[in-house]
Amino acid sequence: MIFEERIRAEPANLRAHFLAGTSNLQLRRWERAAAHSRVAAAGDPRYGAAWSNLALGLAEMGRIGEARFAARRAVTTDPQYARGWIAMSLVEQNARSWEAARSSVLRAIALDPKLGSAYVALANLEQLQGHAEAALRGYEKAMALDPTNAAAPYSRAHVYHNLLGNMDAAIAGYREAIALRSDYTLAHHNLAHTLFLTGQFAEAWAEYRWRPPRLEFEARCAEMGEPSYAPEEIPLAASRLLVLSEQGLGDVIFFLRFAPIFRQRGVVLDFVGDARLEGMLSRTGLFDRFRANTEALSPEGRPMVLAADLPLLLAPDERNVTPPPLALTPEPSRVERTRAVLSALGPPPYLGLAWRAGQPKSGPTETLLKQVPLDGLGRALRGIGGTWISIQREPRAGETEALASCLGAPVHDLSAWNEDLEDLLALLSVLDSYVGVSSTSVHLRAACGGAADVLVPFPYEWRWMCQGDSPWFPGIRVCRQAVDGSWDEAFTRLRSRAS
Repeated sequence: MIFEERIRAEPANLRAHFLAGTSNLQLRRWERAAAHSRVAAAGDPRYGAAWSNLALGLAEMGRIGEARFAARRAVTTDPQYARGWIAMSLVEQNARSWEAARSSVLRAIALDPKLGSAYVALANLEQLQGHAEAALRGYEKAMALDPTNAAAPYSRAHVYHNLLGNMDAAIAGYREAIALRSDYTLAHHNLAHTLFLTGQFAEAWAEYRWRPPRLEFEARCAEMGEPSYAPEEIPLAASRLLVLSEQGLGDVIFFLRFAPIFRQRGVVLDFVGDARLEGMLSRTGLFDRFRANTEALSPEGRPMVLAADLPLLLAPDERNVTPPPLALTPEPSRVERTRAVLSALGPPPYLGLAWRAGQPKSGPTETLLKQVPLDGLGRALRGIGGTWISIQREPRAGETEALASCLGAPVHDLSAWNEDLEDLLALLSVLDSYVGVSSTSVHLRAACGGAADVLVPFPYEWRWMCQGDSPWFPGIRVCRQAVDGSWDEAFTRLRSRAS
């Protein structure tokens, strides 16, 4: 980055630190943005714009108390600085303090009624509260005031994507934002999601290059002096590949469905990833060597590829393929022990349940939390014969009992089996059916070739598509929450399929 090169030559250059902070904010490198902004603000405590940038970086890291302090310094240093009030509003948005956020952004608009970014911030506030039409009006106002501000069409597209479920409008909006700012990371990333959801896989994989884990990996490679990471340039005739894990366990299992394609073409594959995967991946026969990802990365001249970039090594006309899930085989001794445990709990069929996965995410980005209401789930499955098994990871107090009450049948808690991935694989391989949200368990169930009903909250996770069943998971049936938030149709479909 040019500003950081300038800083290496002139460490005390406050302007360069401020600009480096601004650039890192755009690249979503929050810690770097905050670090550079802090240097600029410390060097000149009356540098309101630096305090403003520091507030934004800290807020994105979840350090709300420090972010509020920095935002207050920005607006007390220069009460007429409209962008400082926008920063204050964004801090309060991240804290879910809606009235304080609204008051601050309205102050910015009063100071500068023609500042398009202020209307974007106000519209973002409406979007976060689920007010789609008000948000769209705000973005239109921002675009009229400043047609060059890529954040306005991006955020408008986000409303269509994550509030209204209009994928065509979302795709058009993300493209519009990218046309205005070609390096708009979030626009590329969310465009990839909408392209996946609508089945445009070849282009989706190209846009998926902009996902945060890959950008972070590229930055680490540069810092370590490794050759630049460019998997698209790896020749198809490469004889050996080092495949690197990324994201969660379920994601890794999903992406490794592409590994057999390269093995069948004579490529020797090595894998660096979570040690919990070693046994089951070793049994596939796909990988020559396995290393835990805590070990030092040493490519030793081998081309490296992140697991999610495997499709980019295929020819462009091959990237629309949807290979079946990677087949995983449980250890026979664990299967035998699992069958004995289930037999002691009750008669078959054995029916697995899970109702929540992931973590909540603040801010106008895709959610990572997936959950379904226990009462609706229980009523949909009530009266279906069998022995119910909960494999919900870390169930909250009273949840299992509440679900059992709605089901009208006991629910046996085997949540502890999540602590050992091999045990979990064995359990999922012997269940007769499974109902749950998308999680590592669903990926393992698919890897065993087992049927399942997956409940998909809105906004929809990209691999589950926006309609019909998913070509990525043959044999798994998809029940989606409606765009308006209702689960009625999904539970009706679940009931008709499960009974």
